[in-house]
Order: sequence, then structure tokens, then C-alpha cells
Amino acid sequence: MNRQIPAYFIVIIISGYLTYLFVPLVKSYCVKKGLLDKPGPRKIHPIAVPRLGGVTFIVAFTVALALGFIAAPDLWLENWKSVLGLLLGGIVIFSLGITDDIKSISPLPKFLWQIAAALIPVLAGIRPDVINIPYYKVVSLELWSIPLSVFWVVIITNTFNLLDGLDGLAAGVGAIASITFVILSIVLDIPLASLLAAGVFGICIGFLKYNYHPAQIFMGDTGSLFIGYVLGVLSLYWPKSYASIVMFVPLLALGLPVLEIVSTTIRRLMTGRRIYVADKRHLFHFLLDQGFGHKWVVLFFYFVSIQFSVMAVGFVVGRVNIILVLETVFIIFIAIFLSRKIKSGGRNG
Repeated sequence: MNRQIPAYFIVIIISGYLTYLFVPLVKSYCVKKGLLDKPGPRKIHPIAVPRLGGVTFIVAFTVALALGFIAAPDLWLENWKSVLGLLLGGIVIFSLGITDDIKSISPLPKFLWQIAAALIPVLAGIRPDVINIPYYKVVSLELWSIPLSVFWVVIITNTFNLLDGLDGLAAGVGAIASITFVILSIVLDIPLASLLAAGVFGICIGFLKYNYHPAQIFMGDTGSLFIGYVLGVLSLYWPKSYASIVMFVPLLALGLPVLEIVSTTIRRLMTGRRIYVADKRHLFHFLLDQGFGHKWVVLFFYFVSIQFSVMAVGFVVGRVNIILVLETVFIIFIAIFLSRKIKSGGRNG
């Protein structure tokens, strides 16, 4: 395991640096070609902003990953089939995202292409074979592992698409979730997952320089779908001995985006809206309407995401006391956060 640790640093540094280097070039191209996200009824930003920042992600991720495998060649030889499956699916999801950013795609074709992208790595072998249901028994998924894994990857892919509504929100939460996967993969001795998660962490950190409020460029569907896709596939990399937490721990690590998509789906169903039609009623919209500033809302969501991540790590290492302390800190933070609104009066008085 130690011989592969430098590879993680290589992937983080290279993916972060390439993203940092390429984003200004993409920004200039978008301005020149008029590829801008213009203000509108469902938009928060008051000015037109370049929207193809995510184009840099797949390039930076792939190049950094290749250099990482050069540093750890045995890892490539042992896992080349699954890695190629992930990258081929990533190309499909990237193509879908950039097409949707340039000319909108209707929900059904978009959903079908997401299924196709998720199916490629699953057929390449990235899927759980069994699930150990607590207090019951180990259940063999057999052929059910394929549709369940595809469904899971599609869900996680879309969670980050929903989160990409505030400057720095999707990139910041992606960075928090991916570094959590790096830590969990090291603890559970899954070196390939650590390497892949390091690539996502690098591109998210590199992109935040240009995407934090006020954003100079947006990642668009190209970026948000790619981040969600890679993290969704990563969450399937768990050893059989941890089959009982094969979905529970990723749910915690991806707690905030999962919370967002669950609340959005329930809200739209209860109000009779179509679940795939975008609106301006997400959790972060609610906080903005209550008078919280843009940066405060983003920082709040970062803190919630960090809480879920620490809970995931604490659960894996068996340190329940960490979770209890974190919950206490979180409650105090919420109290301070809300008291600031009460003192300031908020937008709605």
C-alpha cells in the first residue's frame, strides 16, 4: 500500500494544476464564441457567465490518472478493464453534458444516455456481488447487481447536476466528497478507488479558483454530470467484507447531494410537478430567500457536507464518539448560523 501513496499525490497535483491552467483558455473561448449562461427566471447570477468550464475536467482527470498509473503500474495491470470501462462511460457522460450545454437535450434522451454511460463500467465489472443486510443475512445480487448499480450511478450523477446552482457549491461539495473517498479507500485498502477519487479532488480544487463566488465561469452540465458520474462509480468500489455498508457509507459521504435529490423529488411529487422539470425551489434557494448571503449559504452547505463525510469515516473506523462530537458541533453551528439571520432581520424581515 505504501508504494502507491505517491501516486495519489501525483494525481491530485496534476489534475488540479491542469484544471487551473486550462480553465482560463476555455473561458476566453466561451466569451469569443458567445457560449454564455445568461440571466433568466431560474437563474441567480445577474450577468452572463461562460458555461463550459467542465470541458477541462475529463482532460485533466485522464492525463493525471495516466501519470498516476505510471507511478503505480501494477495497479493498472490488475484493473485495466474496469478503468477503461469507467473512462469510456466518462466520455459518454462528457459528450452528453457538452451537448446539453450547447443545445439543450430533452429529459428522456438525457436519461437514456446516462443509463448507457453507467452501464459501461458496470458491465466492465464495477458492481457489488452481494449485500450483507444487518440482522438478516448475506444476499447474493446475481444479475440484479447490474440494474441496481446502473440505477445508483444515474442517481448520484444527477445529484451533482442539481447542486450546480450556486457559485462554488458543486465543486466544493465534490471536493469534500472525493477527499472523503480517498480517506475511506485508504482505510479499506482499495488503492484504485483512492487514485480515482484523488483525480476528482484535484479537478474540483483547481476549478474552485474560478468558480467560487463571484464565479468567473460555470462548470455546466459537462462538469457536474462528470463529477457525479465518477463519484457514483467510485461508490461501488467496496470489498465484500464491507458489503453491509456498500451503499450506506457512500450515502453518508455523498450525504448532501443525496439529501438534495431526495428532497427535490419528494417536493415535486407532492406538488404535482414533473420530477425532471427544473425549478427554483431547491434547498439553497430557500436559504437565499430567507435572507442569507450567497457565500453564507455555500459555506453552510460545505459544513453540512463535511459533517456527513466525518460521519462516514467515523462509521468505517468504528469511532462513534467522533459522530457524537460532530453532531454537537453541528448543532452549535446551526444555532450561530440562524442567530445571524435573526439579528440581521433577513430579506423577509
